[in-house]
Amino acid sequence: MSNPLVSREALTCTHPLALVRATVVSLTPEGARAQIHVGGSLSAADIALGCLIRPLPGDSVLALLEDDKGTILQVLGRAVAERATLALPGGGGLSIEGEALSLSARETLWLTGERVDLRGRSLALVAETMTWLGKLLTGVVERFTLSARHHETSAGTLIAKANERTTLVEGTDSLRAETQLVTVAGVASETAHTKVIAAAEDLRMDGKRIAMG
Repeated sequence: MSNPLVSREALTCTHPLALVRATVVSLTPEGARAQIHVGGSLSAADIALGCLIRPLPGDSVLALLEDDKGTILQVLGRAVAERATLALPGGGGLSIEGEALSLSARETLWLTGERVDLRGRSLALVAETMTWLGKLLTGVVERFTLSARHHETSAGTLIAKANERTTLVEGTDSLRAETQLVTVAGVASETAHTKVIAAAEDLRMDGKRIAMG
């Protein structure tokens, strides 16, 4: 009984197929085709879609030969196996999906792209040191809480804007400035058990009515 999935042409095919071990000589700039050395001669070869490890010149590969055409199926070995690139032949998008995914690097983990998106219901970044370098950092959240034993902010210009602001200092609140300007459109009120104002030269109070005592 004939197999309906096999065509008559395939059953009568006279083109010999051979699996051989070959060496990559060169690749096209887009990485979709290569030139391989096998049996003392050079052959042009496509790179199979399932060959996700991008071959490099000098790699030992498993190739399928049909007449003078070849297809690289898999990278078998590399003279110095220090680095490998996982990519589709000729480029294109690549997705990895699973119930749980883990990326582990013994030394350095790089995420590089024109745009990098991290999305999830919960995101935790745990590190002994963290550095942010960039021209613009924007955050939009419902509530922002920062807790630190020691917090320093340094900027050429610092602007803070809020509808209401409450500052609680349990210890000593110190301010050092070359010049301080405070403008209050409404009422300014200060309450203290003892308040001392010391001026090296002049102390001026100006108003329509000044009440003391």
